[in-house]
Amino acid sequence: MIYRNKTEAYWEPLLTIARDELGIHSFDPMGKPSADIRMCRVEDIGRALERAYDLGLMVGHTVTRAGCVNGECA
Repeated sequence: MIYRNKTEAYWEPLLTIARDELGIHSFDPMGKPSADIRMCRVEDIGRALERAYDLGLMVGHTVTRAGCVNGECA
């Protein structure tokens, strides 16, 4: 998987989650295909997904509240 736009706001938080929960320090290919394959425990993947989900909820809530403050809520 190749990620082309690394300037998106979500990039750094997702990399932090991957590093903390899965020991992944970069989403860039390492060169050798075998270096890009990693064993992860299912509970670690679940924890990483849960953190990413929580982050999405928090960002969505923040954006919604900011919109309401600016009078964009119906």
